[in-house]
Amino acid sequence: MRKINVAVVGCGYVADGHLKAWRKSQRANVVAISDLNEKLARQTAEFWKIPKYYSSLTNLLANADVDLVDICTPPHTHADLAIEAMKAGVNVLIEKPMTITVKDAERIVECQKATKVKAGVIHNWLFDDPVLKANSIVKEGKLGEVYNIKIEALNTKYDPMVANERHWCHKMPGGRFGEMLAHPIYLVRHFLKGEPLICDIQVSKIGDYPWMKSDELCAILKVNEKLGMAYASFNSSRDAVYINLYGTKGIIKIDLINSILTFMPKMKINRFSKGFDSLRQAGQIFKCTVKNMSKIISKRWMTGHDMYIKLFAESIINDDEPPVSVIDGLAVTKTLEEACLRIEQLERASENSMITIIASSNQGK
Repeated sequence: MRKINVAVVGCGYVADGHLKAWRKSQRANVVAISDLNEKLARQTAEFWKIPKYYSSLTNLLANADVDLVDICTPPHTHADLAIEAMKAGVNVLIEKPMTITVKDAERIVECQKATKVKAGVIHNWLFDDPVLKANSIVKEGKLGEVYNIKIEALNTKYDPMVANERHWCHKMPGGRFGEMLAHPIYLVRHFLKGEPLICDIQVSKIGDYPWMKSDELCAILKVNEKLGMAYASFNSSRDAVYINLYGTKGIIKIDLINSILTFMPKMKINRFSKGFDSLRQAGQIFKCTVKNMSKIISKRWMTGHDMYIKLFAESIINDDEPPVSVIDGLAVTKTLEEACLRIEQLERASENSMITIIASSNQGK
């Protein structure tokens, strides 16, 4: 069985999930790792038993024989690193968001076209098991025409990016939202089959972290005449991700973290059907729970990262198209850039209002 040699660039929080996924893969070996912090690169290499470590991608490409570079660095560095690897004739995998600007995303797309290497973007929620099941239900026509999708991404204040005042996400356009909004954007794009436009975004501040300008967000997106909604919070009592799909023939409800999907087909409501429908939903939840426990016990559990990385490795080996291309990444970046611009405008307006209130109060004294 042919295996590819993989190098991971970046040794931070994101890289852990990738390294776990590559460790599970039977089609790849991680042979090198790099980080600007050479001490961290060395420690990561020792922990994961990776043969070589480097302090730059340039040194890695010059000294290690690799088929793929997996980029797990902050988003503003993605374009330069991906282009350097592609120009060296190496395939690239890029963590989401692909970039934070359309200009950088276009640079990646143009370089990929010129070099003809494989280049993919990790849109991992699309490859979590319940989302794959939802995709099958939609393709089989059981949901009918999809009219709406709603995504709720709830996080506690202890989110490792949010809670770290020095984390790079706080310097991004849109802050932590600029890092995570790619998830709901690509889900809306996928299920409503088109490029989402931002109709409205509202943000607010509830939490007490002074380094966060906003920590609650609600966005309305539109694909032709169909609407999607994304709600994100960093004040939740627990982490949770819910995805609801509404179609002409039924409703799909997904609890992504617990990997549970319930499908409620079209039906007339009466006192008998309510009881039957409750039993049907309970049965689906029970079936998902048993299946999930079986996978955990038998060590067959796969995250969205695990599945995507498996499929991307196979696309290189079999010379197929990647599961998510950089063209897809560019499309998501266009919507994300607009969303982040709106967020920053709202945050500036809120700051100016607060300054005006303080100034007026001082004048009164």
